[in-house]
Amino acid sequence: MRKGILFLALLMYGLVFGQGNGHESTSKYWIFLKDKGLKVWQPEEVLSARALERRAKHGLLADKSDWPVDAGYLRAIGATGARLRHPSRWFNAVSAWMDDETLAMVAALPFVQTIAPIKPYLRDLDPAPEASTKYGYSPGYTTHQLTMIELDVLHRNGYNGRDVLISVMDNGFKDANKNPHLSHLFSSGRIIATHDFVNDEADVFDQGNHGQWVLSILAGWYEGDDASANFYGSAHGASYVLCHTESDASETTQEEDNWVAAMEYADSIGADIFSTSLGYRDFDGGFDYGYAGMDGNTTIITRGANIATSKGIVVVNSAGNSGNNKINAPADGYYVIAVGAVDSLRNIASFSSRGPSFDQRIKPDVCAMGAQTSYIQSSGVFSRGNGTSFSCPVISGMLACLLQAKPEAPNHELRQALLQSCDRFENPDSVYGYGIPFGRLAFKALTGTEPAMIDHVFSWKDADGPMLVYPNPFHSSCHVAVDNDTVAYPARMEWVDARGAVVWKKEITIHPFYNLFSFDTGSPDFDLLSGTYTVRVYNTADKEKVRAVKAIFIPNR
Repeated sequence: MRKGILFLALLMYGLVFGQGNGHESTSKYWIFLKDKGLKVWQPEEVLSARALERRAKHGLLADKSDWPVDAGYLRAIGATGARLRHPSRWFNAVSAWMDDETLAMVAALPFVQTIAPIKPYLRDLDPAPEASTKYGYSPGYTTHQLTMIELDVLHRNGYNGRDVLISVMDNGFKDANKNPHLSHLFSSGRIIATHDFVNDEADVFDQGNHGQWVLSILAGWYEGDDASANFYGSAHGASYVLCHTESDASETTQEEDNWVAAMEYADSIGADIFSTSLGYRDFDGGFDYGYAGMDGNTTIITRGANIATSKGIVVVNSAGNSGNNKINAPADGYYVIAVGAVDSLRNIASFSSRGPSFDQRIKPDVCAMGAQTSYIQSSGVFSRGNGTSFSCPVISGMLACLLQAKPEAPNHELRQALLQSCDRFENPDSVYGYGIPFGRLAFKALTGTEPAMIDHVFSWKDADGPMLVYPNPFHSSCHVAVDNDTVAYPARMEWVDARGAVVWKKEITIHPFYNLFSFDTGSPDFDLLSGTYTVRVYNTADKEKVRAVKAIFIPNR
């Protein structure tokens, strides 16, 4: 099914791509259409099974906004000489380069509703790189950015974004496929799809450092002999769709429609979260949407983000690096989670864009560490940089971990749990928004329970793959933590009493990174007598590999 969806998406792009970029005497426009033509599309023809499942979770049905732009209309527009770019199923529109004569011809077509100009945009500021020079959970370089929002608590409980699909839109991901600390994404097949919407190709790894840096904050993972040099991305267990939406070439117009096309592409695949560190407001040639345009419903990108949230997607965006000059689009979107930046002492960064939105809604929504944030260069060197571009993926990763904890949670429930956990929730402002979130509080607001492991710091020293029982001894319930590398494997867990009898066993999967299994002696299938037990994990794919740890049960009296 997924291959069919990708083929359909690329087929539609094939109708408009490859027609040349010679536009010296032309301008770029959105061409909005009156209808979707006569063909009736079935949901499974335009959306993946995962995308349909996400809609079902929100009680949504596929509708005409999910249907592709009519191919006959596109051919007719192309026949006028217009150089077509991206079709948009959500807006029922297509972007195109046209001169004045062609513009008049297209406007006269009976199925064209209206035409609007497209302007280039200014991307959020790049960070200034600053180069820096195992066992158990020790986040090393990423300590400040993770512990500030208690994301380390979620990680220690095995929540690292597993089974969540994040789409990252940026200026490319140069050499991310060669970065040694992103290799786990490729070896485990967790790069689900890639597309370059600037150059009309699948390769997104040939240019764009900014996107690679952002991806490393989300997905980077490294454990070495010196725990202080470890690096844990905010959602290192998640899967990713990578979209190149921005050109860095100074002579190339940079368009919002690339981002809209990428949103629709990622939606059709079934992405749960959109994370984007781009901002739109000031334009070449002196055009500026201005503060008045940051009203949640003016820019194309913000309107697209609003549609994405209405389809159950969590949209996270950097607030911007404009300080008192206010936020950028699409951070002004109604339900977009706009992320400001603080330093390691929780003070607002001077560059972090302030709110509110023009219509006086609270913006930014939350803040995270965006000053001296740790990221990884494509060479594998750990560095630090500044920008809301860097605080955005920290929050996106936190949301992925929360969604893993409660996969059935709709996007509005995730957003509310995040805001409710913030330190300024009762008294938000236009600088910090609702403030800095706390992972433990957000987890409790979302699931109704506390994370199992809160204060315990792992201190494993077993190079073959450590295990830990916590608490130990235990009186009624306990947790078995299993640390793993980047490769999952099938296993069997057994509890064995002092006489060597197996009193409990179950077939399980040991996933990459941290795994947590909870046990309660009040459960009918886990009825233990007081005593010492050996907890064993057999790798059923390699029976030579066995992990074991002692557990002491002392019942409450």
